[in-house]
Amino acid sequence: MAITADMVKKLREQTGAGMMDCKKALTETNGDFEKAITLLREKGIAVAAKRESRAASEGLIGSYISDDAKVGALLEFNCETTFVAKTDEFVALAKKLAALVAKERIACLNCLLEAPYPDNPTNTVRETISEVMGKIGEKMAVARFVFVALDDAIGTIGNYVHMGDQIGVLVEIRTETEAAASGEAVQSLAKDIAMHVAWTNPDYMRRDDISEEELAKEREIHRQWAIKEGKPEKVIDRIVDGRMNDFFSKVCLLEQAFIKDDDLKIQDLVANAAKAVGERVSIAKFVRYRVGETTGDAE
Repeated sequence: MAITADMVKKLREQTGAGMMDCKKALTETNGDFEKAITLLREKGIAVAAKRESRAASEGLIGSYISDDAKVGALLEFNCETTFVAKTDEFVALAKKLAALVAKERIACLNCLLEAPYPDNPTNTVRETISEVMGKIGEKMAVARFVFVALDDAIGTIGNYVHMGDQIGVLVEIRTETEAAASGEAVQSLAKDIAMHVAWTNPDYMRRDDISEEELAKEREIHRQWAIKEGKPEKVIDRIVDGRMNDFFSKVCLLEQAFIKDDDLKIQDLVANAAKAVGERVSIAKFVRYRVGETTGDAE
């Protein structure tokens, strides 16, 4: 039986499901509306569609690192309540989606949602999420994701997940040889840096990454503070320089005091690892996700 646009529209109005889901259901049931509605309900799609207007601001960060530590991914998966975020099925789905992002190098949200779900390739990720939504009874959504891959570069990727999967971090460490990258000194460094970033949430890697406009604005703030405090004009520049150094130590990863030993800066930690392996070691990149921090943003 030929499935017409009017038939799809009618089923969509009755169920609230998406057009493609309606067309697929009608095709599978040879145009029988009652059977199509039942099929959509069994899959949880009709129920899930009615929940689209609900807020999904809870959830967790799914994390994945390949066995060789050359590719890693973070994925924020949202739901409506903390109770659901802690269920085994929700946690497992978030981790599987993060692994899918890394293994397939998925670059856009729609690309992920339309990708075959690894455990059941006849279903897309979108369909799988809809089925779980129907089973659990809450709206669920992938908020964002990122993957980091070394490709032709030499190094390792470290990760850390904190606060019941509420914060996730990826860190890319570069070395000159694979031996150093896989060695204990660099592997420990990657884990320590990822843990540190989870706690301190730096804005930049180094002070050179800060725009001239922001630096000028920050200097002016400290200058005005010094003037209001009645500091002599001849020492204001020196005071501002000192306060800018304090600012850098808060927002720049390499200048932050290490959370496990505040006598060490992160750049000292990196230097110690380089000394241990006898070659150059550097932090190339870090990414930090916290559940809910993008709520209301246009991602």
